[in-house]
Amino acid sequence: MKILLPKIYVGSSAIADPLFFIAGPIRGGGNWQEKCLKKLATLLTKFVAVIPCRWESGHPLYHYHLEGRDNVFERQTDWEFHYLMETAGRSSNKRGCIIFWLPEESKEHPRDDGQPYACDTRGEIGFWRAQAAHDRNICLVIGADPGFPGLRVIQRNFHLIFGESFTIYPTLDLTVEAAVRCIV
Repeated sequence: MKILLPKIYVGSSAIADPLFFIAGPIRGGGNWQEKCLKKLATLLTKFVAVIPCRWESGHPLYHYHLEGRDNVFERQTDWEFHYLMETAGRSSNKRGCIIFWLPEESKEHPRDDGQPYACDTRGEIGFWRAQAAHDRNICLVIGADPGFPGLRVIQRNFHLIFGESFTIYPTLDLTVEAAVRCIV
């Protein structure tokens, strides 16, 4: 397992293992990203995960981070877009998958910056729904806690484009398992 953290740049040629972009709410969503990585590690021995969390040296998974160049991207949003596109581009040869997990807002540590919970994630999921509609090779896997606010609208929007067979998985484990199946 290797982790790419914001805003470190590593060239495409340096990423030989399957690539996963771990997308979803960061502020107020709890520590679901760590759980996601641990589940991936039980299914694959080698992979690279792009994690838009600002983990530092005290985090238990920090020692898996990749070294690279800093100051390549002006903003974290630019970095995320670059690696989302990189992950989507690898999908055609089954080497990349974008994973969205939509947890309920944490009751212990809710978002506290005055912004609505998961507001950025909603826009990102809509963008990637449109991209996947135009390029059916993009590996896009989505899971959500049943209580995620607005889940019924998200499900309906995906079903309108992809049909009722598009699955939004009800647990993080099932979501990660589907992502691994998507790349093999």
